[in-house]
Amino acid sequence: MEKEGLLGKLTAYVTAGSLFSVLITLGVLYFVLNITGVPSYKIPKIMLFSAGVITLAFTLPIFFVRAMFYKLFLEKIDHMIDNMDRVSRGDLDTPIEPETNDEFGQMAEAFEKMRVGIKELISQLEGELDRKR
Repeated sequence: MEKEGLLGKLTAYVTAGSLFSVLITLGVLYFVLNITGVPSYKIPKIMLFSAGVITLAFTLPIFFVRAMFYKLFLEKIDHMIDNMDRVSRGDLDTPIEPETNDEFGQMAEAFEKMRVGIKELISQLEGELDRKR
């Protein structure tokens, strides 16, 4: 379940910046082709080929980095959100086990401690209610 919030915005901004860089690069290339004496009938063909190559060179890395960012960060965040949703719906019996030893694992451990604490508190309150009845 991919979130388009932060990652989508980041991708859009970086892609826009890359496409702007492509336009600037093509403008410089056009200027260089004109001042170096390349025949004018060859310039459109050179520019079209260059536009394709430069656009791929500037934009393909964006999507590779996006996929890696999702795999390294957002997938783990989605997993924690799923765990939090489950607990918020009242499932206090399923343990939340950290999958990694990084900050996400530390967050999972802290959330597991909170889950256990809430479960113990509810158990104590139920015990007190039973004693009062």
